[in-house]
Amino acid sequence: MVVSADFSPQARLVADGERCRIVLTGDWKAGPVPAARKVLREWEGSLSADAITVEISVDAWDSRLAAFLLQLKEALAEKGTSLNFSQLPKNLSKLLQLAKRGQAKAIADPDLDREQFGFTSALRDRLAFIGELALEIGQLFRRKLIPYGVGYGALFRQCGVESLPIIALISFLTGTILGFIGAVQLAAFGATIYVANLVAIAMAREMASIMTGIVLTGRIGATFSATLGSMRTGGEIDALATFGLSPVAFLVIPRVLALALMAPLLCIFSVFAGIAGGMAVVLPMFQISATQYINQSFSSVELGTFCFGVGKSAFFAILIAAIACRSGMVCERSAVGVGQATTRSVVAGITAIIVADAIFAVLAERLHI
Repeated sequence: MVVSADFSPQARLVADGERCRIVLTGDWKAGPVPAARKVLREWEGSLSADAITVEISVDAWDSRLAAFLLQLKEALAEKGTSLNFSQLPKNLSKLLQLAKRGQAKAIADPDLDREQFGFTSALRDRLAFIGELALEIGQLFRRKLIPYGVGYGALFRQCGVESLPIIALISFLTGTILGFIGAVQLAAFGATIYVANLVAIAMAREMASIMTGIVLTGRIGATFSATLGSMRTGGEIDALATFGLSPVAFLVIPRVLALALMAPLLCIFSVFAGIAGGMAVVLPMFQISATQYINQSFSSVELGTFCFGVGKSAFFAILIAAIACRSGMVCERSAVGVGQATTRSVVAGITAIIVADAIFAVLAERLHI
C-alpha cells in the first residue's frame, strides 16, 4: 500500500505487511515543507510496524529535510514507533547528528541545570568542560599540530605586552612595601642587608606569581569571558558547532595556550620589578650599595625556588583562562548575562588562585622545596 502526502517534496509511506518504509523523493529545496504531524495524520491507520526505515531519493535538499526528519522521529516516538536512519546519505546523517547534539546541549544547558537540579549538575558540567578541554589538548599533542583559531599574535600581545605596564607597577609597589616592612624590623637587629633576601625570596616564591595571576584575572580573564559571552549571545559559537568545528578547540585552547605561555614571562619580569622596588626603599634608608643589594638578592634565591614560583604562574594562567572561557561560553544570551559571566569569571579566578596557592604551599612544605 502506498500513501502519499500532497506537496512538492514527496513523502510516501510504503507498507509491505509488517514492514514499513518512508520514501522521500522530489525537490526538498523548493516549495513549503509541512509539519511532520500533518503528514502523520494523512498516514493514520497505515502505521503498523514498530520500526520504520527512511529511504532517500531526492533531487535536492537543504536543512529543511533534516528538520522534517527530526520532527517526524519525535512524532513517531510519541506513538511508540522508532525511525531508522541507517539508509540515509552520509552527509545527511552527519547533519542530523549535529542537530541532535545541539538539542542535547540545549536541554543540558548549565544555567537551566543549576536552577532545576542544583549543585550536582553544575559540578558535572564543569567536569565535562575540563574533560573536553583535556581531550582537545591531548589531540593537539598527539597530532603535533598548531591549533587553529583566532590570531595568536593578537592574543600574545594582549596577554603579554599590553599587560606588562600594570604588572610592572604593581610588582614594584609590592617590592617597596615588602622592603619597607623588612627594613623596619631588621634594622633593630642590624641586619638590614637581609632585606634583600626577604624581598627576593618573597617575590620569587609567592608574590610574583600571585600578583601576576590576579592582574591577569582582572584584565585578561574578564576580556576572555566578555568576548566569548558576546559570541554566544550573537550565535557565533552555535555557528561553529553547526559547521562541525569544536568551539573548545577553536576558541578556548588558543586563549589557554597564549596565557599559559605569557604568564611565566610576566612572572619573571614581576620578580625583577619587585626586587627593584625593594632596592628603591632600602638604598636611601641605609648605607647599602646597589651592587651589594643585587648580589645579596640573587645569591639568596635558589634555582628550585625560582622555578617553583614561575611554574605556579603557568598553572594559575591555565586556571584563569579555563574559568573565564567557560563562564563566557555558558552565559545567558543577553547583555546582562555577559556582565554577570564576566563578574563570575573574575571572582572565581581570584578564588581559584588563592586556593591553588595554598595547596602549592602545603605541597612545597611536604616536598621540602
